[in-house]
This record gives sequence, structure tokens and C-alpha cells, in this order.
Amino acid sequence: MTKPLPDQAPVVIIGGGIIGVSTLYHLAHRGVRAVLIERKKIASGTTWHAAGIVGQLRDSTSQTELGKYTAKLFQTLEIETGQGTGYKQNGTINLALSDLRHEQLLRNHDHAARMGIPTRMLSVPELQEFWPDVDVSDVRSAFHVPSNGQVNPLDVSVALSKGARALGAQVFEGTKVERLILNGGRVTGVETDRGVIATGKVLIAGGMWSHLFAKAHGVTVPLHAAEHFYIVTEPVKGLPSTQPILNIAEERTYWKEDAGKLLIGGFEAMGKPYGREGIPEDFEFDELPFDMEHVEPELERMFARMPALAGMGIQTFFNGPESFTPDGRPYMGPSSEVEGVFLATGMNSNGILNSGGTGLTMAEWLIDGMPTRSMLPLLAVRAHPFQKNTAYNAERAAEAVGFHYGIHWAGRQVTSARGVRQVPLHDRLKDAGAQFAERIGWEVPMYFGEDWRDAPSIRWKPWSAHVRDECLAARDDAVILDQSMYGKLLVQGPDAVKALNRVCGTEMDVPVGSSVYTQFLNTRGGIEADVTVTRMALQSFMVVTGHPSQMRDQYWIKTNADPDWQFEVFDATSAYGLLTIHGPKSRDILQAISGDDLSNEAFPFGAAREIDIAHARGWAIRRSFLGELGFELMAPTEFMSGVYEALMTAGKQHNLRHMGMFAMNACRLEKGFRHFGHDIGEDDTPFETGLGFAVSLDKGDFLGRETLAEQKAGGSATRHRTVSISVPGLTAEEGPYLIHNEPIWKGGGIVGHVTSGDWGFRLEQMIGLASVENPEGVSKAWIDEGGFEVQIAGHLHPVTAQLAPFYDPRGEIMRG
Repeated sequence: MTKPLPDQAPVVIIGGGIIGVSTLYHLAHRGVRAVLIERKKIASGTTWHAAGIVGQLRDSTSQTELGKYTAKLFQTLEIETGQGTGYKQNGTINLALSDLRHEQLLRNHDHAARMGIPTRMLSVPELQEFWPDVDVSDVRSAFHVPSNGQVNPLDVSVALSKGARALGAQVFEGTKVERLILNGGRVTGVETDRGVIATGKVLIAGGMWSHLFAKAHGVTVPLHAAEHFYIVTEPVKGLPSTQPILNIAEERTYWKEDAGKLLIGGFEAMGKPYGREGIPEDFEFDELPFDMEHVEPELERMFARMPALAGMGIQTFFNGPESFTPDGRPYMGPSSEVEGVFLATGMNSNGILNSGGTGLTMAEWLIDGMPTRSMLPLLAVRAHPFQKNTAYNAERAAEAVGFHYGIHWAGRQVTSARGVRQVPLHDRLKDAGAQFAERIGWEVPMYFGEDWRDAPSIRWKPWSAHVRDECLAARDDAVILDQSMYGKLLVQGPDAVKALNRVCGTEMDVPVGSSVYTQFLNTRGGIEADVTVTRMALQSFMVVTGHPSQMRDQYWIKTNADPDWQFEVFDATSAYGLLTIHGPKSRDILQAISGDDLSNEAFPFGAAREIDIAHARGWAIRRSFLGELGFELMAPTEFMSGVYEALMTAGKQHNLRHMGMFAMNACRLEKGFRHFGHDIGEDDTPFETGLGFAVSLDKGDFLGRETLAEQKAGGSATRHRTVSISVPGLTAEEGPYLIHNEPIWKGGGIVGHVTSGDWGFRLEQMIGLASVENPEGVSKAWIDEGGFEVQIAGHLHPVTAQLAPFYDPRGEIMRG
């Protein structure tokens, strides 16, 4: 007898892959008896054919902790449920075939030490002890993580389902979800082919089915299926069951023991999309035809790397679909478009190793309203509405397969789905020599000069000379940047002040014509956004935010407002252009095309005015992310061409030149300006990151006020703080460069890490920002006593650390 569906459920999970059953399991352990709906059988979509590799080391602390949690969960799950999982702690080995990859592995080794994950660098003879049949003639080095492992994906999915059901959760296989029931912008139920379940919370964890299902309900889930290939040999005599997994990123292959055989897979530089018209209705434990011609380059590299393969015999040529996202990262958390809809999908072939941490995190989101750790790079609310476009996702998914492996470096280009979003001045910037990179569909000018060369480097880049010239022009003359891709959110209405004061740390009830730098905060006092807000009228404010945050910042304002407040958030990003001009001659250039008084007395730093700009009217705001005298110019899109031409004409005698984002980043590091997503995020408070000046504790209640008040009362010595650092003795040409995650040492122990770094061309120094910790508190005295070192690719370098920026520490240039 078929078990009837319940009439209602606290949470309904759509999708019985490993992400869905992991969330069901973790909800059950928190006492929430959720319902999971699976169209066919548990793990019958993508999960069943996954390679089952379990890794831990990630870019951020929070994600690494989740990876470590997943590995630990797989060790205890069999004991709890009695269901075998096939988990083995075989370890992983990553090879380097070049000096660049060798340096990256050394940096990973440094990072792992900070994360508390034991690792070691292997010599070539040591590597051969593990993999004697692998050709090592061109191997530069190897990086070993002994605590990584592998698991049987189907078995672990069954174990998670069994563990959840033992605690009262329900699983319904062979049940198709027809649609979500929506009412007033929120979900109220799930309609299946066996009836309706009333619920206020739905998790879409449908893997490659998620995009089209969500799209049908107005929810953006940017992903698409792509084919994934691997081969399995005949049984290999003498192959140990403890064989470490081998990853060769430069050849885009992975190697693992699989029940006495070798499983060898690859991630092509350009993959093959699957299911452009949707996934077949009857898809269940299905394989796809093996495209020998498509994967021939990877196969050739496999057989060249291990000549003994030719005599082993290939038992299986496998091809199965997996979902990939435009930026190579999953989508997790609440949807910004339908209240009550949550997402955990688009795992980019990392679903197994993400599963435990994802289930834990989604359970926290569904129960507590937010996870206990930062998920900033993975937030579902980062998706932009245009990413509902299926053709865009199919094209980008093919390239996203290649994101998984290969060599990564700052400025690595993408080639697919280009030209989707362009600033109004795109063609003029291109004629001026702009070299563009893609960011969330936008074509963003990165530098101006000769054509982009994709030459991998984590030191001096092919474009570094151009970046240097742009930085020096900002210091000595003037530069112009087009930042029209930045988000522009018009918050207006009688209660606009209340809505902004609720989420902002700074007082928003300021005079008309004021520009305020502030952060959006969460209930823990953590930073959810880094923005400037200009009061344009009594009931009208313009929020300017980075282009990645265009959607999430709207979501944060709306979801934290009182439903009775009268205000609206209008996305004005496409309605206004944003040109910024910086440098000691910027005022003279702007004054030449405006009749308004732009003197420092009439127009001080932080002021905002609607002024004449050539033949247009627009807002001028005294701000500068470069640390120079500067003006942000915002005008309706149709006027930007005229404003640009007038500025370029007036700027000719002042040596005005274009600047791209690479130079802007180098300048902001010298000035110590924090970058949201690198230097500050949801786990950092303003007081911990040197932004306490942007907190107004006396303005009344706002998100995180209680936590911030406690920190303020405790004095300046918070547990961790952001500092500016420089590394004397390093050169721009030779490096090594500060990038991200390099450990900071003091007194023989690791006390922090670099959050971002680069060469500072105005100061001619290696510059960065770092987060440092001290159990007794990071006081100014503790910082000033020095003794800091930074570990870069295995070598320690003395560091100068200070709370103030190295460039213009008193802010006199910017305010002049």
C-alpha cells in the first residue's frame, strides 16, 4: 500500500540527490520533520554516478570548516545508521607540472596550515611510491592531503535518508512535483501528482532540473547540465584499496581507486551542454552516449601520463550529466524573488564533498533564518534576473566545466556568453583601448592598452605596465573610470529613512545633499553590504553598491523592513550612468565644464550636489575609492556620451587618461579601503574591520546594534582586526605577490591571514590588507610592537603592519 502524502509539512524538499537528503537529515537532527519529494529514486539523477571524492580545503575559512565537517560526518554516518557508506580516508595528491602551479601548491600548503589541515609537499620519489606507473618526468612537485578521501555516493545518500527517516522525516519516491503554489509573492504549498502539501518553506535541490522548474515560478537559478566523462579500467592487480586520489589540474584529469579498478575522469576546458530543451521525463540512473571525439585530448593525456593503461583494458566508458553554474559556484540560501523558497543547487561536480556542510547550512537557514557562518560567495541572492536565460546558461555551463580544473590566476578570462551587458560608453571605451573582462554579464574595463594576453601569472602580469601608468596618472594628473555597471538602488517613500536606518550602521536621517558611507548589517553585527547612500530629496535616497551586489542589497533592505512601512526600492542601475574622475587635476577638469562652484569650501568631501555637467544635469558626489581628490558623476544614461566627451575634451590639457578596475584595486589597497567579499563580510563587524567610524550607536535600534554596543564597550582591542600591511624587499617584477589567504605569523604562531594584496604602484611597495587575531585582543600597542611575518609560497617575509593606510594616512589628499 502506497503511503499517503501529508496534508502539510514544515519544509518540503524537492529533489532526492545527496544535497536534498543531507538537508533532510540535518533538519531531522534539529527536530524538524521535513518531507522530501523525489520524482524517481533517491540519487537517480546525478548523485549516483559521481566520483565520490571528498576534499576539505577551500578558499575561505567558513567553507573549509564545512568541508572538514563533511569528512567527519561520513566517518560517523555508518555507525549511526548501520548503512555502509564506502568512506575511505585515502588522501589526495595534487601534481604541479610548471613553476606557476608549483607556487600555487606551496600557497595551498601554507593555507592548509592556517586551516588546521595536515598536508605535506612530496618529492618526486615519494610520489612514485604512491603512483609507481605514472610518468613523473615533467612533474615539478606534489601536494598531499592525507585526511581527504572518497565515498560511495549512492550508499551515503541512502544512509542520510535512513538517518532522517529514523528521526521522523518522510521521503516520497516516484512522486512528481507539478508546481509551487504561490500567493502574494510567497510559497504556500507544493502540488504533486499525488496531491498538495501545504507549507511555507520549500527547498529546491533538484540539480540539473532546478533551472527550468524555478524559472517557471519566476525564480532565478542560473545553471545548466553538461556532460561529464570518465573511464573505468578492468581490475588492476595489486592496486591497493588505500590508493590516494590523484589530481593533475594542468592536464584536467583526476585518478582514483574504485573497487580494485582505476577510475579516471576529466574536466575539459570547454565542455558539452546537455538537455537544452530540458531533461527527459523518464531520466533515471541514465547514461549518455560516450563522445570519444570530444574527450580525445583528455584521453590522450591519460594514456601518456600512465603508459601502463594501454595494457590494463578499459571496462567502462562513462558519460553522465551534472549541473554547472555561470561562475562555478553553487547557489544556496533564500531566493530573492519568492518568499519561502530556498535553493541548494548547482554544485559544479562538487556535490558529494559539499553535501554534509550544505545540509547543515541549509538546515540552519530554514530553521534559524541565517547560517552560523558566512556563505557570501555562494548566496542564491547574488543571481541577476537576466540569468534566467537558458541559452546563456547552456553556453556558460560548457566553459564552467573547465573552471573546475586548469590553472587559476587573477584576471583569468572567460570566453563564452560575452557581450551580454554593456555600459552605455562601451564602444567609446573600446576605441580608447579598453580591455574587458566579464563580471555577471557586464563587460568591465580592466585596463587600457594592447590586446589582452591570457598568459597565466601570479606575479608581474602582461598588463602590469599599463596598470602602473594608470595608478601614477591618478596620483599626478587625473583619471576617468566608467563605473556604470555599479548597482544604483533608489529607496524612496515616507518611510525610506526608517528602512535604511534599520539595515545601516550609520545615521541615515542626514540633510539633503549629503553622501554617507555605510554598511548594511545583520543581527550579529556582521557586514552584509558596503555602500554609499546619497540623500537626493527628503524622501529619496540613492544607494550605490558594487555590481555583484545589485540584487542581494535590494533583498536585504526589503526583507528586514517592517511590512507596514511605506517605501519602495527601485532598481535604477540601467537608468543612470556613473563616471568617476580622480586625481589632483580632477577639480579643474570638472570645473571647466560646470558653472557650479566646486571649490573645497563650497563642495567639501562627502557632499552631493545636482550640478551642470557640460549640457547635462547630474549628481556630483565628493568620493574616491582611490584615495585621491575625486568626484562621482551620476546622470541619466542618455546624457553619458555628452558628459564623457566634454570631460575628455577638457581633460586633454591636464593629461586625463582612462583607468580600469585593476588599477582601481591597486590604489584602494594602498589607501586601505576594504573590499566587500574579500576584506569584509558577514562574519566581520565594523569595529573589527576598522570601520567603527561608520556606526552610530545612538541613532536608535538597528540590526546588530546590541553586539556592536558590547564591542564598543569592550574598547578597541577586539579579538580580530583588519590592518594594512607592506612587505619591504619585494619587487614588482619578481614578487612574490600578496594575493589572498597568505598566513600572518607573530611570536612563532599563525595570528591571521592576508585578505587581499597586490603591488602598490604609487608607493612602490607590496601592499595588502590582513585580518589578525589575538585572544587577549588586537590592540594598537600589540600591532605597533611588530614582529609580524607573512608566509608566501613556503617562505617567511618581514611585514610592517599598522591600523592606518600607507598612502595618505590622514586623508588630506582625498579631502583637499
